[in-house]
Amino acid sequence: MKAENKDKRMLQVELDNSVKKLSITGLDADEKVILKQELYEDELDQIAGGKLVFSFCKTLCPKKK
Repeated sequence: MKAENKDKRMLQVELDNSVKKLSITGLDADEKVILKQELYEDELDQIAGGKLVFSFCKTLCPKKK
């Protein structure tokens, strides 16, 4: 059974107001896509002001199998 690494990394992103869409893709060591998310202007407006980490974890963190 593969050991699960529960270490987390923090990512802080600042975007100019002209950004209308943000695409995020996470790859594992084998270059396999393990997460993908696109955030559009309305969602970017909702997560502005420090709520980025919470929102990303709700939508991006891989679900346990």
